[in-house]
Amino acid sequence: MATNHRLPCSAWRALIESAFYANSVRKTTMAELYKLALRQPEVMATSHPFYKPDQFGLPKDAKVLVSNDGGIVGRTARARRLVREMGKEKDKYLRILGEAVYQLNRREGLWLEAIVGLHHDFMIKAHLLSPVTDAKNMLDWGLNFTPWMKPWTDMFKKSRPLEEPDIMVFADPEWSDPEFPNGLVIIDESENCIAILGLRYFGERKKGTLTLAWTAGVRHNMVACHGGIKTIGTHPPVAVFGLSGSGKSSITNSHDHAGTLKKSEKVTVVHDDAFLIDLDNDITVALEPSLFDKTDAVEFNDPLIKYFYSAQNVAVTEPEPGRRVMVCRDIRNDNGRCIKARDMFNHATSCKKPGKVVWLQKDPSLPPICKIADRGLAVAMGASLSTMRAKGVENVPAEELAKLVIEPFANPFRVHPLTVDCQQFMKLFKSGTECYIMNTHAFGMPGSEVDIPKELSLSIVTEMTRDKIEWRDWKVFPGLMVPRNGNELFGPDFDKKYKPSRDTAYLQFLRNRMQDRITYLSNKRDIDHDMESSFIDPLVEARVVIDRILNPI
Repeated sequence: MATNHRLPCSAWRALIESAFYANSVRKTTMAELYKLALRQPEVMATSHPFYKPDQFGLPKDAKVLVSNDGGIVGRTARARRLVREMGKEKDKYLRILGEAVYQLNRREGLWLEAIVGLHHDFMIKAHLLSPVTDAKNMLDWGLNFTPWMKPWTDMFKKSRPLEEPDIMVFADPEWSDPEFPNGLVIIDESENCIAILGLRYFGERKKGTLTLAWTAGVRHNMVACHGGIKTIGTHPPVAVFGLSGSGKSSITNSHDHAGTLKKSEKVTVVHDDAFLIDLDNDITVALEPSLFDKTDAVEFNDPLIKYFYSAQNVAVTEPEPGRRVMVCRDIRNDNGRCIKARDMFNHATSCKKPGKVVWLQKDPSLPPICKIADRGLAVAMGASLSTMRAKGVENVPAEELAKLVIEPFANPFRVHPLTVDCQQFMKLFKSGTECYIMNTHAFGMPGSEVDIPKELSLSIVTEMTRDKIEWRDWKVFPGLMVPRNGNELFGPDFDKKYKPSRDTAYLQFLRNRMQDRITYLSNKRDIDHDMESSFIDPLVEARVVIDRILNPI
């Protein structure tokens, strides 16, 4: 079956792979999935034309289909269980998975094949098994990656051989167990397989597949990246890392940076969500041909809808008989989504390694932009990336949304050890890639924060790319640098709004935020045994400097 076939090396892989061969399962195509999704009870067919349907073998008059998931419209991280962390509960989860396979195989199942990776440097075959009643999610999975059909299969045949088993995804949204009311996701990353049980949201399938692809890439000396990367003119690529809501997509996909780019500074987007940096071959590879984007800024009859393939968790209305159109802007619920083509801007499938890496943080203790002069600190600040969760993206209680959280390298989908990511990013920085921090939220003390507009963030990326920002050491935070010519580049009140002070209250606030990072990483080292002291020490050294200022001897 698998292109890189090998015998299953774990019970998890054996259970999941065997499920594909049941008499109840048949291989399917994008054309069949579209027909089945059209008949799926909860799916709505709009009047919006599907963008270039012929590339997927769909009818010329295909329409954008909308599916809504009920009460859950975001990812459920707490459902995740890693095989390598199960310990004594392994047998319990094996029984659960075995029963889940049995129950799905008693129903009609569909098997879709796809490819993850858009460049011959990294392409891996993937397989999805779901019940026939989940055709819309299967269709979307094929649209998000590349279905096993020409021209992608021709590219795959010419790709670099990888000693990796195919990715296998087993998904049953109709599964239920009172012990797991939020669903259950079982991941065996060493064998490239995952079971997604009781979860309807398409994002679980997308990110579950990417999780396995990222991990496979790391095994081949690549850097797993949940972020965006682009080139601007002839400058080296810029990569930005952040969770949904941090500005990752806004910065990556902007073609003019709020009017600050020159016509000669042509933007080429590689991707705004998932890529791998091959450290051995100096190449960055996109993993998906399309975009899975929020629709909160999509207006009624927005011209961008022209590029849509599919949509999820958005409203539909009928302004006149027979014409059904989407209503986005998160009116129906939070986290409305679409899958759309990258043809809306100039794009490529690969580029060289990034010349600049930017950690997008929502941390009011930090100014809008800092340059990190110390490689160890660059890794530490990425490993302790601080942000706020975007509303609706994660299925978490409302009170949790208001809290700052630390998400290493903005990748909550990482399943390999955190120390491995730290080591890979350190290799990247040692190779000459520069590192920066951008706070895209607000700056200042609680209750008196100054907003950081999107337009300012975009202009900062412009001047950073041009190397026009002059830097001076931030003496209270060794290893970080702040702009010397901020007023000149970003407006006469830049320093007044965003220059860090030496006020005692602010320094204490900054010190506390630094300690939050140190505590998080120290717990990763001492409790999870998943962090090295060398990646914590630069933060400790910086905190000691502030301690001496606050408490002089």
